Amino acid sequence: MSKHAQFGKHLRSEFLIEPEFTPLNHGSYGALPKALLPIIQEFRMKAEASPDRWLKREVFPLIDRNKAAIAELIHADPNELVFVFNAMTGINTVARSLPLKAGDKVLYFNTAYNAVESTIQFINDFESLKLVKIDLAYPLSDHAILEQIKETIEYENSLQNGSIKVCFMDAITSVPGLLFPFEAVVKLVREYSILSLVDGAHAIGQIPLDLHAVDPDFFITNCHKWLYAPRGCAVLYVPLRNQHLVHPAIINASYQHHPQPGTNTFQLEFAWPGTTDFTNFLCVEAALAFRKSIGGEKAIMDYCHDLAVSGGQLAATILGTEVLENEEKTLTTALVNVRLPINPAKIQSDPTFIQLSVDELIYKHHCMASVFKHNGQWYARLSAQVYNDLSDFEYVAKALLDLCHQQ
Repeated sequence: MSKHAQFGKHLRSEFLIEPEFTPLNHGSYGALPKALLPIIQEFRMKAEASPDRWLKREVFPLIDRNKAAIAELIHADPNELVFVFNAMTGINTVARSLPLKAGDKVLYFNTAYNAVESTIQFINDFESLKLVKIDLAYPLSDHAILEQIKETIEYENSLQNGSIKVCFMDAITSVPGLLFPFEAVVKLVREYSILSLVDGAHAIGQIPLDLHAVDPDFFITNCHKWLYAPRGCAVLYVPLRNQHLVHPAIINASYQHHPQPGTNTFQLEFAWPGTTDFTNFLCVEAALAFRKSIGGEKAIMDYCHDLAVSGGQLAATILGTEVLENEEKTLTTALVNVRLPINPAKIQSDPTFIQLSVDELIYKHHCMASVFKHNGQWYARLSAQVYNDLSDFEYVAKALLDLCHQQ
């Protein structure tokens, strides 16, 4: 019997995915196990049966219980965590809370999620910051990335025209979908007294996390992507030393200004974003229980990574191209990026081609993968999940080949 015989296409029936659809884009929106549906319904029925009892007395102990479950998984303390609705909420919360002023420098990368880059630009428009953008042209080794960051920081410091205050980085970049050496980068920027803000949207459930060991200044991760929680569930990690700096995007009655570390109202300020449905935050325990029932964290991560590697190679063979990977093989997680056989010069409009790829894949081929451009070449990002097998990669690769032949 295969080491991971419990995984594969037969497991798709445990999720709410259309039977005729070939899903190879889990990284974008996640997928909900059927086992969570009655739990979601139970919480919503309780909320409607007695809104006062639910919102005034019952919901917050349940939130704390789910927060404790997340804390154990990612090696953090519950009092360092708050739930938010998605990673972008967390990024905006931190970015717009930081006491940045005119002339301060912000370090980030060309691989930042587009909405994160827009957030940085928004802050810059109001604060007149100095933006320092590092262009990463993959495939790169982790060492090369660290050297490029170090050289950039030292060059900016040599200018003596302001210092870098914060570095925005990914744990796993979105497009291309690659593992970023965030643990080492957090350590590196700390040596220069630079705060680290890690966008871990794709991290939890895809790679092991030990936040106390990494010790970032801020870390945000989506529970509704790779962890199988309902959409609209993310967790923001802020160590005690930084909690006085951060206030939620929606200010509630518990707001207090804390100019110095040592005192804060962090948990109270995030507890009540106004009347809303907290159900998604209450389903983390159930998502973790489902993951345990099908094999557990290590088995899931190992299967998805191994399938991404083998599936990526199969897709590259069908497309006659190659996987975006470095010599050390450190870039691929459960996401793998395969170059498309397209002459970039033939694409008259990049946004139009991306939208065409969505329509062709979804409506013609009944499948999905994310098409993007990096370093002058077109790629497809393929997501490996427990409900996938190699036949899915073969099918989607042939659909992508058909798309490319039309150009």
